Formats: sequence, structure tokens, C-alpha cells
Amino acid sequence: MIRKLEEKDKEIWAKLYIGYADFYKVPMNTGILDTLWVWIQDESHDVKGLCFELEGKIRGIAHYRTMPRPIKGKYIGFLDDLFVEPEFRGQKIAQKLISHLKSLSKANNWNGIRWITHSSNENAKKLYDKIAYNTGFELYEIKGN
Repeated sequence: MIRKLEEKDKEIWAKLYIGYADFYKVPMNTGILDTLWVWIQDESHDVKGLCFELEGKIRGIAHYRTMPRPIKGKYIGFLDDLFVEPEFRGQKIAQKLISHLKSLSKANNWNGIRWITHSSNENAKKLYDKIAYNTGFELYEIKGN
């Protein structure tokens, strides 16, 4: 079952998000977790959170937002984070979460959904290549504070 993240989910969500950060070798701390959790719980904030529940336990999470796409003059859905517990991979949980975003795209009149992944994330890329178009764009970043 896919649903919004609720207040009661914080502990398991944090465990999964730490797993996500570890996968990408990004340092994580309670300050970041608390900030993101407040954003997800605030209905007026851009960042939204979903979870995939299997047998009453959360096994996957996704964070997304509506994002303007200036070159098209339209809005799109942007998938920021997607993580499935390693023991539950291969059960189409990630695919189901993305499919749910496709239904949100229609409901919100988005002009599609976009996301990025690291070039080394071979397992995820196998799925993404089946269900989406690789735009070929490369990501650049200037670090701030």
C-alpha cells in the first residue's frame, strides 16, 4: 500500500533515510532529519513524502515536489529521493512508488516527472531505463554553506 508519511512513521522513515544517505555516502544527522521531517509534515511545504507499506511495515520511501520547468512553461513532478530496504528490492516497490507519482502527475496536471540518480547506481538505472527516458543531461553543482 502506498500512502503519505504520517507522524507515527518518523522512526522507521529516519532509519530508511539514513540508509539512503549511507548509500550515497552523504553525512546525515538529526538536524537534517528533523528539518526534512518538519517539511514533509507541513502540508504547505513543497516537499512531500510517500511510503510503501508491506504487511503493515514501511519498506520504501519517496520524497517529491512540484517544480516549475521554465523551458516548457509548465510544472513537473520532481522525485528527490527514493529508497527501498535492501531486503525488499526486486519486489517492484520502487516501480510502484514511481507509478504512483505518475498518477499524481495526472491529478496535478504536471508535464511529466523527472529525477536524477548517480551514474554508479546500476540497479536503479536498470529499472529507470525500462520505465523512463534518459535525457542525457549531466548534473553540475556549486556548493554553498
